[in-house]
Formats: sequence, C-alpha cells, structure tokens
Amino acid sequence: MSLRPLLLTLLLIPMAAWADLRGLDLYARGEFAKALPLLEEEAENPARSDKERARARSYAAAAMYSLGRMEEAREQLELLARQYPEQRVDPKRFPPDFVALADLARKTVETERFREEARAQEAEQERLAAEAERRRRELEALQQVPEPVETQAVSSFRVRPELVGFGDFKDGTALGMAVGVTVGRGPLEGTVRALIGNPHIGWEAEAGVVFGSWAFQPRVSVRGILMPGIEVPDTRNPGAVQSAVRSGLAGAVGGRLALSPRVTALMDVGYGWLFGMPAQYNKHVVMASAGLGFNLF
Repeated sequence: MSLRPLLLTLLLIPMAAWADLRGLDLYARGEFAKALPLLEEEAENPARSDKERARARSYAAAAMYSLGRMEEAREQLELLARQYPEQRVDPKRFPPDFVALADLARKTVETERFREEARAQEAEQERLAAEAERRRRELEALQQVPEPVETQAVSSFRVRPELVGFGDFKDGTALGMAVGVTVGRGPLEGTVRALIGNPHIGWEAEAGVVFGSWAFQPRVSVRGILMPGIEVPDTRNPGAVQSAVRSGLAGAVGGRLALSPRVTALMDVGYGWLFGMPAQYNKHVVMASAGLGFNLF
C-alpha cells in the first residue's frame, strides 16, 4: 500500500464504528476501488437526505483521488460545491492535499456563480433600461400634439395656373375655353382669366373666398367682366358699326377639389349682367365652368 492510501486509511479508521453509508466501511479499510461504485450510488440515492448524499459524494471524490483519478475527483468536488454549497470537506478526516483540491474546486464554482449572477444582473439592468426607454417614447408620443391640418391649409400661400371650359347656358351658344391664374392666401383668392370664346375674347377679374380646409372646399366669388370687340352702332356715322368695350358684374358659387397635393379640380356656376350691350347680344349671362388648376406653391 502506498503512503497516500495508508494515510487515508489511518485517518478514517474511526469511521468504521459508525459508518451508515454503503461503501464507507470499505473506504475506511482502504478498499477504494470496491467502495467507489457504492459511494456513487449513495450519492444519487433519493432515499438519503441531502447531508448524507453530500457526504457520500465527498468520499466518492476522495476514493477517486486515492486511486489517482485526479480529474474525476476534481469534477466530483465541483459538483459537490454546486449541489451542496454548505457542505465542506472536513480537514480532520481528509489529507491536506485533498482538502486543498476541494477548496480549489469550490472557488472555481463560486467564481462561475459570481459571473452568472453578474450576467443576470446585467441582463436585468438592460431589460429595465429598455423598458424605461419604451415608456419614455410612449410618453413622448402621447405628449406630441400634431399640427392641425386645417391651420396649415388656411394659412397657405398658393399660385395656381388654371385651364377651364365654360358655357353660357342662357342660350347654349357661347362655349369656349379660359386660361388664368389664381393667387391665394388663407381663405382669400384672386383670379384673372382670359375667356377664349367665339367670336370674342373676354377677360374676368375675380375675388373669391373658400371655406374649410378639407379636400373639397366650397367657394363664392364676385367677378368683373370685360368684353372688348363688341360691335355697336357708330353714333357719328349712321348705319355704320364700331368696336367697343363692354363690362359687367357677376357672382358665382362653386368649389375646389384637391385631386392631389398639386392638382385641383375647379367647378363654378355664375350669373352676370353686361352693361350697354347691343340688342343682338345677351345682357344676362348664366355661365358654368369646370377645369383643372396646377398648384405651383
């Protein structure tokens, strides 16, 4: 028998009298190879208490150590430290080098435990920080007041070239196209149009008001009409005619429909009176128009 097994045997001889774990008496007699499988079974025996299983694992590790199976002994001591942190290897029953190995195994396990706890704390801190950030963003979203769309539309400045078709529905004969431009700010608009009819070209100057800030905006307006090229009797030359300019006033109602941020549909119906028109011309005008405008601003 070598010196190490002999030393363990001398240390553990007093255990033989009170041994209650299977294999412990064999261990006490130095029969480590026979004691080891019994001690391993006792270390996993559910009928044993935690203290008894911990003690069985301690002696199983010691048997491995005595048989020269150092790596297996160290693994058993680390498992002992994980499963039963309160269980210590008794320096009075085991040789100093085995006790030192047990202390090293316990420190290794404690270091691993500290690292796991540190990782768990770091993960928890990250979770709390993410939760706080999520709540902060939700609070900011609740506190944000969107800028009213109506305020933006009413206060906007716009320049809109327009192309419309019109017809005089009083006699159904006056049809034509009109080109113009509208300048507006807020609910107020001013429009100038050239009425390209047959046989004359007329002009309109219009002041209008739009209501609301929705896609469709009702509109009312007042128009001044200028009709050049009207043939009237020449007072200085009986039987002859001369070209004259006639004017008129009209009112209109309609609406503006935003087809897109740039394109606007135009619809109006108006009634007007032309001053000093010859008998062959209509003095009363009932005009409807529809077209498109392109918003430059």
